[in-house]
Amino acid sequence: MDIKEMISVLSSHNIYIIFIIMFLESLNLTGIPSTIILPAIGILISLNNLSIIKILLLTIFASILGNIVFYFISYKFGSKIYDYLYNKFPKLQKCFDKAMNMSNKYGTKICLFGRLIPSIRSWISLVAGIFKVKLRDFLLYSSIGIFIWDILLILVGYLIPIKY
Repeated sequence: MDIKEMISVLSSHNIYIIFIIMFLESLNLTGIPSTIILPAIGILISLNNLSIIKILLLTIFASILGNIVFYFISYKFGSKIYDYLYNKFPKLQKCFDKAMNMSNKYGTKICLFGRLIPSIRSWISLVAGIFKVKLRDFLLYSSIGIFIWDILLILVGYLIPIKY
């Protein structure tokens, strides 16, 4: 799916689709990274004169909610999920190793800084669940990281001068 197809689909039912896509992206289930989704949402906002604040809050809420779900799943089954994914998908091993090493080095702050690193941001909830990070710390740092990430990438799409 290219960016024009995504914009066309998003235009039809934008609020619901944006929420669902961002929620699923937080669970690593979309197959499309947020580095593509969020700028596309920014373009959608620009082309359709949508409220950037409203959509930004929606993406942040959906991302936080999805990450909370992933955190609780990981808290309960994290080691099993990690072992399965690590052994089943060798290409993920490098990302997992980076996330685990950064978590060991930076502790709970990885929930903030890791959200800003594309190759590991998707796995922060898994790592936080495995290491049994306190929910309060996870929510605080993840929410700040998600907020920064969503704003930056939505603005990238929003500020690109595109005529459609």
